[in-house]
Amino acid sequence: MVNKMAEPLMLTVLRKVGLQEVYESFEREAITPDIISLLSKQNLQFLGIPNATDMMRLRAECVKYGKSKPQKIGGYSGAPKFDIDKLTLDSLLDCGFQISDIAKLLLVSERTIYRRMAQFGLSKQGFSEIDDGDLERVVSETIKDFPMCGEQMLRQLLRTKGLKVQRWRLRDCIHEIDSSGVRARKAGRLHRRTYNVMAPNHLWHIDTNHKLIRWRFVIIGGIDGFSRMIMFLSCNDNNTSKTVLESFLTGVDNYGIPLKVRSDKGRENVSVADFMLTERGESGMITGPSTHNQRIERLWRGHF
Repeated sequence: MVNKMAEPLMLTVLRKVGLQEVYESFEREAITPDIISLLSKQNLQFLGIPNATDMMRLRAECVKYGKSKPQKIGGYSGAPKFDIDKLTLDSLLDCGFQISDIAKLLLVSERTIYRRMAQFGLSKQGFSEIDDGDLERVVSETIKDFPMCGEQMLRQLLRTKGLKVQRWRLRDCIHEIDSSGVRARKAGRLHRRTYNVMAPNHLWHIDTNHKLIRWRFVIIGGIDGFSRMIMFLSCNDNNTSKTVLESFLTGVDNYGIPLKVRSDKGRENVSVADFMLTERGESGMITGPSTHNQRIERLWRGHF
């Protein structure tokens, strides 16, 4: 039985991103995955990859296989500096990589990247020079292929074509040539529901606040969902379920038993839940994430 030879690593990487047809040029120049991040846009074009999107996909894939750190070069004064080529840095910026991503690709700090950008006169905010007429034509063609794409998706599609324009220009262009699409997407946008409670004592929101726990103070409170009136508020040295129930019952003694109570799923609320399930049935207790316990969370934000 004949053993099949292992496939070269560079060919494996190229095959994953659908660029196996350019493997011969990579093999001829002895290109390996660990040096892809150091190649400029012109280098990759010479190797047969003209598309900026393909360049970005290849660079991202090669990160998994290790990277070669730039060499340090010495000057007449000061510490040695990393040798980062201007074309390499320019091509990474042009492909849309974030500064943090470029630093990881080149195995240097973000501060080093910013220093080289200042040295070479490069900017992350460089925009394409294109007049309004050409921009409208390109946007119109793109919208025909992707009729439901919004501003964010359209910006990424334009970047794959090598275009980077200001947000306000793109927004104005979309409203000019696709106003009906803007209205259609806006109609399908998620709208937050308006908080509504039927009457006083219909729903109480209860919670514990631990902002003062370093001094062993635990604040236990409850607020009426309709009027935002504080039904009970106490300061204790613990937040056991027994203590929470005692605080809750002080509010019940003053204002009566609410129809429902809303709390998070903490164990300190178990006794209150048992009380409400006994008094009001299965609908008497509502539990969920603290971030959705809107009324009491707003009380904490306003006072602590």
